[in-house]
Amino acid sequence: MSSDREIIVGQSVALEPEAFQLRLIERMTAVLGRDPSPPCLLRAPTGAGKTFVISKVLEAVCEQTPTLWFWFVPFANLVQQTEDSIASNCSTMAPTSLAKGRNKEPASRMVLISTAQGVAKATARKSGYRNDSDDDVRSLADLVERGRAKGLSIGLVVDEAHIGLDSQTEFGQFAKWLRPDQLIMASATPKDQRLTDFLVNAGYSASESFSVSRDEVVDARLNKKFIEAVVYDLRQSMQSVTDLQQTVLKQAWRRNQRIKHLLQSAQIPVVPLLLVQVGNGATAVEEARNQLMRLCKVPPQAIGEHSADEPNPVLMASIANDTTKEVLIFKQSAGTGFDAPRAFVLASTKPVNDPDFALQFIGRVMRVTHGVRNAFPKPKHVDVELDTAYVYLANAQAQQGFEQAVQSTAQLKKQLEGQTEKLIAKTTMSGAVVYSNKQTDQPPLRYDDELPPSVGAGDVDSNEAPDGESNDGDFVPDSVSSGGGTKSPTVAVDGATPDLFGMDDSLDAVVEPAPSPSKKKSKKGHPKTRKELLDVFQEEGIRVFSRTERGMSAPIAFKREFRPELTDMSAISKSVATKFHIASDLETNAVRAALDRLREKEVHTELTSGERTEQDVAVVTDRVALAREALSLLRGLPQVEDEDARIIIDVVSKRLQPTVTAQLEDINEAITIDESEVRKYARDAAYWVIRREADTLAELFHEEIAAQAILADAAPLPDVMVFPASIGLEPSARNIYGVLPPSSNDLDAVSQVLTVDVREFVTKDFEAKLSDGNVLSGAYDGGSALNNEEREFAKALDRSAFVRWWHRNPDRKAYSVRLVRGEHKNYFYPDFVVCVEHIPGDEPAERLIETKENVKDAARKSKHTPRHYGQVLFLTKDQKRLRVVNKDGSLGDSVDLDNLSKVRDFLRSTRPVDLNP
Repeated sequence: MSSDREIIVGQSVALEPEAFQLRLIERMTAVLGRDPSPPCLLRAPTGAGKTFVISKVLEAVCEQTPTLWFWFVPFANLVQQTEDSIASNCSTMAPTSLAKGRNKEPASRMVLISTAQGVAKATARKSGYRNDSDDDVRSLADLVERGRAKGLSIGLVVDEAHIGLDSQTEFGQFAKWLRPDQLIMASATPKDQRLTDFLVNAGYSASESFSVSRDEVVDARLNKKFIEAVVYDLRQSMQSVTDLQQTVLKQAWRRNQRIKHLLQSAQIPVVPLLLVQVGNGATAVEEARNQLMRLCKVPPQAIGEHSADEPNPVLMASIANDTTKEVLIFKQSAGTGFDAPRAFVLASTKPVNDPDFALQFIGRVMRVTHGVRNAFPKPKHVDVELDTAYVYLANAQAQQGFEQAVQSTAQLKKQLEGQTEKLIAKTTMSGAVVYSNKQTDQPPLRYDDELPPSVGAGDVDSNEAPDGESNDGDFVPDSVSSGGGTKSPTVAVDGATPDLFGMDDSLDAVVEPAPSPSKKKSKKGHPKTRKELLDVFQEEGIRVFSRTERGMSAPIAFKREFRPELTDMSAISKSVATKFHIASDLETNAVRAALDRLREKEVHTELTSGERTEQDVAVVTDRVALAREALSLLRGLPQVEDEDARIIIDVVSKRLQPTVTAQLEDINEAITIDESEVRKYARDAAYWVIRREADTLAELFHEEIAAQAILADAAPLPDVMVFPASIGLEPSARNIYGVLPPSSNDLDAVSQVLTVDVREFVTKDFEAKLSDGNVLSGAYDGGSALNNEEREFAKALDRSAFVRWWHRNPDRKAYSVRLVRGEHKNYFYPDFVVCVEHIPGDEPAERLIETKENVKDAARKSKHTPRHYGQVLFLTKDQKRLRVVNKDGSLGDSVDLDNLSKVRDFLRSTRPVDLNP
């Protein structure tokens, strides 16, 4: 052996092999000693001692055949861990990193350790793996050639192959180039297409597999028997304001303390270690540490941290073995490949959906510490809680990844003798070739027979073009056939797609009809007088409806309401916050949320059996999210600004302070209540109430604002209404324009009877500037149209003696009556303005009537009663009857359209108080 061999001293305790490990070492060594030596695949759960077994196999193989070993791992932090494990358990072996060892003299028992990514490079492959050599660094090719020249066999170990070989076809090319005399792979999954693809790329046609079942590992007390995932099933109202990270930390710490108590009671000298996995943010570790100290009262000296994004296995191992540390916080990127046997609980604050990574994280808490193994010698059963790995998840969706990881290890079957697996090529319907491994009792004569060629297998630099491409780079569709295959549809030269039924440009040409002759209209200038305007309307086929004699008694302009622009909302804000009702259960829950005492479902799932249990636990409220949501809702209230929001929060907080004090006293009567704490909790409780009652607050604000609505004149009513003369409108005895407004069908017919240029006269309101006085022309549109029920009600108004006149009130016109709504920011435009005599001989008064399909909408709109018009009458159709809608949304009296006495009675009973007697 070379004199410059580096002396490596293992830091870990040497292991005593279990019975199944001894059997594996013996059988794998024997199989690797065959000629030819087959690729060997060891499938075993995390924690089964794969590294230990393989290192012992390497040592035994070197006793028979001098071998230089290359050992590849998926993560950088596993390089040093593997080196330490080999040095601790195999004193005759010389492990070192590939970076250090490549310049040393190759020798038997030397193990060069690296990540697979370190050699899986296309640039290296294209140079024959001589690309990285210089005066100070030996290339891989030179190293291998030097080793073979010294008579050494070359061995290759691919550890954690189920992770490291993901999409690593380049690594397969490296293995094919290396042509190892011995190949060992280790995986934690029962079947993995990636391993099969790797073997194909490495040039192998079969392999020998060895498997260890999880039951066997559990029976050896190397793995805990149970794995329990814990997630939180939150009600919808809690999902956005529950701090699941803090809840997980709190519950995981409580579980860790419970295990600590059990260990002390059993006199087991082990301090359990809580593992906290956080995201890769710059402040993630610090935030978790502060939360543990503040929420769980964990002493700062009991918390170990790994804050770097890149793993430091020495630091992780030192913390894991330091019994003064009860918590280890690490980032997701550093959470693989370190040993922490005294860890029972893992708190994961970030989702881990990938089963391979989930398997790595579970592996940190699945191992059994020597203290527990010594306290419960076989056949004595281990206490269930001490034989369970607990994984607390802040993200419930992450459980799927952990379940898949556990299920994959559960599928591992015991196979210690070795089983030949031959790679079989299969062709899919699409023509692609895939490979699968099929077990056989007959070992092949060779393990590197040629496999059928396929895209992706073999040399990636092949000049053969993949399916669907010609060698000159032009795309050739699969459907193009040179023989009797399916022929693709013809594509026109200009790129147009031909007609599916074979039609082409020989279609008959479309002949536009010649314009029909029409009466030539005399050209006139713009009308200057009212008479000229009416003449133009008549000539264009437009009928004009002026106000009737009854209609002349209607005002020139109706009254309408405006929402007040209040410069100071303080009084309204204080009034609303003071008088709005807070239900007792809402008040109780708000205070419980502020004190982190609301209870939600904590769901425990034992991942090996699928058994599920639930319990109610107190969750931590996310105060920042709670405040953010409440403030956002307050800013959405009508005319509310930041100062008004502050007033509302302050008033509601003061209303809740007595309940906060009472609940604090219930928690601990011995403590002295800190008034500043009471105010803080009351403020959080106020946020909760505001968040839950935002709609109620909005309605109260609208109601207060509506009570201060400003009454002013709308724009003047049209002098005339116009409509096509060819579409007849029914006459009306009491409508102010003498006709029933059109139906929607009538409006649809307008485009069929008027040309485009004339159509504008009847579809848009306009004002004609005339020498003898301006004329306002109104158009009937969708907001004026009557449906069948409204038309029948309008006819009933025409028949009613107490009605002086009525007007169809259109939506959103400048001359429309509109009301401020008492529960919404929008305005309300009632359907009818009706002038009535409440009693015979009474001064006629304008009242408002609305027909509604939705009684709930009617109840909402009725919250505000306009002073000028009085309470609005809402009517709705109930089957075939018309009924009054009460203010609470319930149905009142039926209305007989032959006799509107019920309408008169309602209007009489709600007569505005400010009308003259």
